[in-house]
Amino acid sequence: MKLIIEKARENHRPAIMRLLKQANMHNIPSPEMPGLTYENYYVAKLDGKVAGFCGYRMLAHTEAKTELMVVDRRYRGRGIGFALQVRRMEDMLARGVRTLTTNTDLPASIEWYMKHFGYRKAGRAKKLHEFGDPAINHWTVLRVDLKKWARKRKKGD
Repeated sequence: MKLIIEKARENHRPAIMRLLKQANMHNIPSPEMPGLTYENYYVAKLDGKVAGFCGYRMLAHTEAKTELMVVDRRYRGRGIGFALQVRRMEDMLARGVRTLTTNTDLPASIEWYMKHFGYRKAGRAKKLHEFGDPAINHWTVLRVDLKKWARKRKKGD
């Protein structure tokens, strides 16, 4: 199976919305996610089918925040989420982003970001709307220095 990551486009929207529904992130627009643009979003295609999706938003010249990441349940555990995360981090780094913030609610996701990408916990934020796991009423705020991440990655750590 061949994995291709490409810029998301409007014609990917039906597949993206199916993925977002799997993760209870499909309520767009909502207080948690006012809109869905394709400017800084990617899809992962496995044998031509959209198997994952992620994006980010620029906050300032050197700051960004991840938005939405989901991998189809049928394809989890194959490195698709990892490949999407690396792609968006490399893209942000190339644009001059230094500080990246990610909000997530699932303990396994928190640990994954920390283990594989060097994030550190930076606090909590109350959810504004049911989004993600409805049993968790807050986001864990994570931050990473993209330059430090890139240096560690280059060394192979």
